Order: sequence, then structure tokens, then C-alpha cells
Amino acid sequence: MPKAKIEGLLTELHEKYATSETSPEQDAMMLQLQGHLAGWEGPTPPDGSVVTTAEMLLESFRENHPQLSAVLKEIMDNLGRIGV
Repeated sequence: MPKAKIEGLLTELHEKYATSETSPEQDAMMLQLQGHLAGWEGPTPPDGSVVTTAEMLLESFRENHPQLSAVLKEIMDNLGRIGV
């Protein structure tokens, strides 16, 4: 169940991201985040470095992209619930 929830949130994040003006650095972090979670099979947590990537991305979105920040924060909360 957590994997399905996180995948749904990632889809929402990508949809919002596609319509936002972002920097090349943010693009690279989004690809990195996607890579961390792409191979995740669940129910065991994905690699813990996903949290570091998500935190850096959240910080870069915080000021100019509040909707992206909210979805990313929800992803991080769900990762926290499964022990990441």
C-alpha cells in the first residue's frame, strides 16, 4: 500500500513539475529522485539516499513552487511512515 500511495504522489509531482519553470539543477534532482524510487519493489524501504535527494529538492522548490513543495513533502511523510 505505501508503494502505491508514493507512486500516485510521484505521478502528481511529475504532472505539476511538467508545467513549472525549473532550473537544470532541479531537473537533475527530479531525475535522481525518480531513479531512487523507480526500482523500488516495496514493502522494504527504498535506499535512504532518496530522503537526501527529496530534502534538497524540497528546499529548492520551497520559495517559488509551493504546490510542488506540498506534494514532495507528502512523499517524504509517506517515506517516513515506512521507516525511511
